[in-house]
Amino acid sequence: MHSERAKLINVYIQEHPDVEVGKWPLEIGGKKKILPFYKIPIKEYLNFNINNGRFSLEKEQKEAELNRKLDSTNEKDEIIIKHLLLEIDTEMKKAELLKEDIRKKGQLEPGVVTHDGFVINGNRRMAVIMELHEEEPTGKWDSLDVIRLPSSISEKDLWKIEAGLQLSMAKVVDYHPVNELLKIKQGRQAGLTVKEISAALYGRSEDWVIESLERLQLINQFNQFFGSHGNYGLIKRFGLHEYFINIQKSIISSKSKYNVTKKDIQKRIEYAFALIRASIINKKNKSKSITHMDIRRLGKIFANLDAEEAFLTNLKDTKDSRKIDAEIIIDDFQNAVEVLKNQADKDKPLILINRALKALENIDIKNKHFKEEKVKLIMIKLSKCVRKLEKILEIELGN
Repeated sequence: MHSERAKLINVYIQEHPDVEVGKWPLEIGGKKKILPFYKIPIKEYLNFNINNGRFSLEKEQKEAELNRKLDSTNEKDEIIIKHLLLEIDTEMKKAELLKEDIRKKGQLEPGVVTHDGFVINGNRRMAVIMELHEEEPTGKWDSLDVIRLPSSISEKDLWKIEAGLQLSMAKVVDYHPVNELLKIKQGRQAGLTVKEISAALYGRSEDWVIESLERLQLINQFNQFFGSHGNYGLIKRFGLHEYFINIQKSIISSKSKYNVTKKDIQKRIEYAFALIRASIINKKNKSKSITHMDIRRLGKIFANLDAEEAFLTNLKDTKDSRKIDAEIIIDDFQNAVEVLKNQADKDKPLILINRALKALENIDIKNKHFKEEKVKLIMIKLSKCVRKLEKILEIELGN
């Protein structure tokens, strides 16, 4: 906070008294304060916040690609960071809207910077204003309106300010869900308790914070399982965040854990990971795709002995589920879903018989798998079942 940059900003403000353009309320340390905000030249005095929660996973991807850490004080890295911010907003169709809004109305709300000029809130506004300056280098777009935090600000209060302005239910911006989780983790690393994080994120309960941290741990475990440690881009690319919410609901929730050991819970999580992994590997085959709602069905599958047996046909006897063919895992899951569906329709014999008949009519008898030993064994079992039903029907009909 007492860097050369801070001293330069002090001098600039002292020599340009007209740069104070207004006052704005901001909560610091639980107290609302009315602070001045200034029009500060971007190029000379301000830097992006490399720990900005808006683009944590994108930043980590870029750093992995470059095989080095990004430095927002480096001019080339500043350009990279600006593009990352604009690309995120472009994905959500926000960048152009924000640019046009600022172009027409100017900056309506000040950002927040540390005493030495790192932007805590307002990074995307600064990125857009820098773009406007490149398009119209008239001097109109060379500054950012910012509240300058005192030099005594703590790391905890810095986190609370950013999170309160961006992550609370009332003020939430378009964070990717994983970035939201990473920001909450950052709060814990800054020394905040779950209760303090909850209080900073107005409208978010302590249970929500605990569940969020638990979900990030699940995502980390999955990345490790997938052989892609720390690659949060994998979660974004395949839209997997909801999958982990449903693992929490269907496998980890107190209702799902009733009479189940911790060891069994962990095995079920691994089976869910295996199913998600199989879906990613098999992504081009849409008939074999798995949605986040399929992951929710796992709760009912594990609660039903017949369905669980169908799903674990191949999984239960292997030490490493990653060695099982992806299609086999998905087929076993779909069989388990069929078991549940058939049990739900047990009082609708015509529906079940027609379903079975259509399935049998679709068998390709020229396929090499048709003559496998396990097909013969199941056919014997099927024949016995049909004869048993026929016999019951003959008695009922009086034949």
